Amino acid sequence: MLRQVQCHHSAAGTNETGKEGVMSIKDLTAEQLEWLKENFCHTKNQELADKLGTSPRSVTRMARALGLWKTSEFVAAMQQNAADHAARANRANGGNAGTKNLLLYGKAYRFKAGESNKDRMSKEAFKEMHRKIGESRKETFRKEKRRVLFGLEQKTQMRVVQCPREKICLRNNLRKRGYEIARASNEATVTDDTRRSVKMEARGMRMGITFNFNQVRI
Repeated sequence: MLRQVQCHHSAAGTNETGKEGVMSIKDLTAEQLEWLKENFCHTKNQELADKLGTSPRSVTRMARALGLWKTSEFVAAMQQNAADHAARANRANGGNAGTKNLLLYGKAYRFKAGESNKDRMSKEAFKEMHRKIGESRKETFRKEKRRVLFGLEQKTQMRVVQCPREKICLRNNLRKRGYEIARASNEATVTDDTRRSVKMEARGMRMGITFNFNQVRI
């Protein structure tokens, strides 16, 4: 049956220029269709595509239309094969961290109870780690500051705008009373659930906070 499949695939799976084309179930001969049903569950899609003269994607589409699936044993074997291949490549590159990391961090680069990063890392690695942390923090600071300038709520608790402590405390107290006000925002929204305070609103207006009453039902 395999010979019959091989002799039919050139006409169904290629176009006039000899290149592989898109194939569907209707392009298969009866022999090809039967062979696909028998072999799909335990054969790689690339091998199936080569036999049928089409692409692995076309094989996947046809299998879905026919309700075909790989066996759990075949999937497990392919996963183990991929893991073994990755392990071999990893060993060839010098182990888990690779030769570069082994040279940078040393062979004893492993976590030990009671040992800090500074103790177990080389001076160069420790310095590089803090450089990356600093760059990441600066980028987060810039993004948060842009959000505040455009009137958006912050995603972190980072303080990006200089503000008097009194104003920070007032915002916090307003939230406790049900006012909706974002971090570093100068706009507070009054809702039906807000327990209004005339004194706090007056203090807020003196500090530049405006109060929006659009959410209050009339």
